Amino acid sequence: MSTGPIPERVDHRKLANQAGLIEGTLPIQCFHRFGEMLVVSEGDVYLRLEFSKGDFGSTRVNGSATTEVCLICQNCMQQFRRQVSCDVALLVVSDESKLELLTENEDAVVAPDKVISVAELIEDELMLAMPMIPRHEEGQCPETDYERNVIVLQEVQE
Repeated sequence: MSTGPIPERVDHRKLANQAGLIEGTLPIQCFHRFGEMLVVSEGDVYLRLEFSKGDFGSTRVNGSATTEVCLICQNCMQQFRRQVSCDVALLVVSDESKLELLTENEDAVVAPDKVISVAELIEDELMLAMPMIPRHEEGQCPETDYERNVIVLQEVQE
């Protein structure tokens, strides 16, 4: 088991053979595409990843990732902080031909080498956990000229 700062790259096959666990943090700067979605690319992502042997020579990775990010509220256009969390359940396969062997419910990452970037392994999951339209919680926008109008449509009777 490894705790504390996580190395940017790990040998996923060795971890799978040892039923390894890595737990700790990785700087948001390591997540290039995820960082582009944020107002500020600073802080850490807390990870807990368990590795085990999967089918047909793959590595199974299960765990979670959590971070706090800075976004722009699309109602008031002000910055706010929000926690983003995701579960990770995927297989690491050696080539694209192995993707055809997966069931519809399984996600996979192709990594021909035994060493893989931890950020690349979970970056897509973090990106999918981001809110589609970032907003403060209801009633939490600071005072601005923004005024929310609620329109109620009524059925027209003939």
